[in-house]
Amino acid sequence: MSYKLRVIRWRPMAPICTLLVGALLVAGVARAERSRIYAIPEVRIVTAPGQVVERGTLVMRDGFIEAAGPGVTIPDDAEVIPAEDGWTVYAAFIDAASTVGLQAESEVGPPRGAGGEKPARRGVPHELKPVHPEQAIVDQLDVSHSSIERHRDLGFAVAHVLPQKGVFRGESAVILLREAPAKELILVGRLGQVVALETSSFMARQYPSSRIGAVAAVRQVLLDAQRQQIWNERYAANPLGMQHPDYRGSDATLLAILQRQQPVVFVTLAGLDPGRFNGIASTFELRGMTVGQGLGDRSDNLSAAGMPILLPLEMPEQQDLDDPDVVLAMGLREMQATVRAPGLPAALTDAGVEFAFVTAGMKSVRKFSENLAAVVESGFAPDAALAALTTTPARLLDLDRTLGTIEVGKQANILVVNGDLFAPKPEFRHLFVNGYHEEIEAEETIGDPNAVVDPRGTWEIVSEVMGRTSESTWTVTGNEGNYRGFSESSRAGKNQFSSVDLKGNALTVVSSSSRGDLEITVVISGETLNGSTVMESARGSAKMEIEGRRISGPEGEMQ
Repeated sequence: MSYKLRVIRWRPMAPICTLLVGALLVAGVARAERSRIYAIPEVRIVTAPGQVVERGTLVMRDGFIEAAGPGVTIPDDAEVIPAEDGWTVYAAFIDAASTVGLQAESEVGPPRGAGGEKPARRGVPHELKPVHPEQAIVDQLDVSHSSIERHRDLGFAVAHVLPQKGVFRGESAVILLREAPAKELILVGRLGQVVALETSSFMARQYPSSRIGAVAAVRQVLLDAQRQQIWNERYAANPLGMQHPDYRGSDATLLAILQRQQPVVFVTLAGLDPGRFNGIASTFELRGMTVGQGLGDRSDNLSAAGMPILLPLEMPEQQDLDDPDVVLAMGLREMQATVRAPGLPAALTDAGVEFAFVTAGMKSVRKFSENLAAVVESGFAPDAALAALTTTPARLLDLDRTLGTIEVGKQANILVVNGDLFAPKPEFRHLFVNGYHEEIEAEETIGDPNAVVDPRGTWEIVSEVMGRTSESTWTVTGNEGNYRGFSESSRAGKNQFSSVDLKGNALTVVSSSSRGDLEITVVISGETLNGSTVMESARGSAKMEIEGRRISGPEGEMQ
């Protein structure tokens, strides 16, 4: 049976009909989304770094924190989440520089015209192709991308997303990391302008092709924008007898940073870049912060920026420095990086540099928790580490009035942890993003955690996906606690594993590519292994089954 709403034109009844229809619509919305009211009683609450309520109650209502502390009364309409021994409630993490929600070029392919040729640049772009500050990353976001879920798994509720290509790369955005339509996730659509001293190859015949040329390009673009501003103001004051100003699509965004309405997010591509950024920011009086990409052990270089640092938690591959052969094979630069990297946050703190931990520039974002644990283990204060993930990024992004701490009226972005927050694999139990609740299930134990196996050697691997098989080899080397390896096939070539981890007889390898990380866990039984994983893509998911046998034995002895 179907119903049709018929409009009754008898005027005296119109107000009543309007009220009835309105009531029905409100009731429909209420049924579509129930109130989000949660309470976690009798739990340890870290309201801000260094501020702890040993036993209190947290109440969240419709996306905001309603109450937090001792003696809080639980509302009758709240869904109660009973706390367990060992639980601690924190403000969820904020990633102040990331690529979350962005598709790699290999996923979308290069832009082409109807005949396969590169499309012409439309509108009124800047004369220099790498200068496109008017482009907004918010228009390129894929809010269904698997990286958003991956970030939630690491404890993040909010991420600052940066464009990746060009000199003036475009405007960044801040997003919430939950499943929802894009319009509900954008906290700040145009936060800052991203700038890098990117160069093209000599063969590309495109300016700039050198680092010094890139510095000159940035300065000239800003000088031209200043001149454009003067021209605009004079023309607006008295246009008589004056040629109207030229127009470029980049004008408004460049003027926004020159007028300090927007910050500039500089991205390092070389060791001397922070000092160069300092010179540019000082000359043009810019508000700025620097992503210290690729400078994970160089505190002096980063300090030269003279501005806050967004520090990627990237660690060099750990080497066995007690092995003389390993030491002899390492260069001095590699050895320095291995020793210094975990102590970099402490060195920056001693130098008075403000910084936040970020994922931008990390080879494998999955190792974020592990690297964070290494930093704290090296002596960095846990409260300072928490600040670098909550209060500091909130302040740098000018969002500290709503994010970063557990205070009444602030957004309910909450992380519940069982045990140590700074363990290599912390046990996250609940995550709230804007008050939307996600219960995090404990990882299923695979294999025998008490078994003792040697994963090293070369393995012949057969993989099956949707009835199709492929062959490759895995080679695992290293020693206990520091395994490494790679896969190789005729189709994909050689691909280094970004992570190799052994727990009992369960071997987990992570293969990184432009499409993201693929984590595979297999169980080793003697000279064979087997396991499975789920492959995610924009077109859906598929299960991969893996079987293998060892074709050559481990090299050397277990340490």
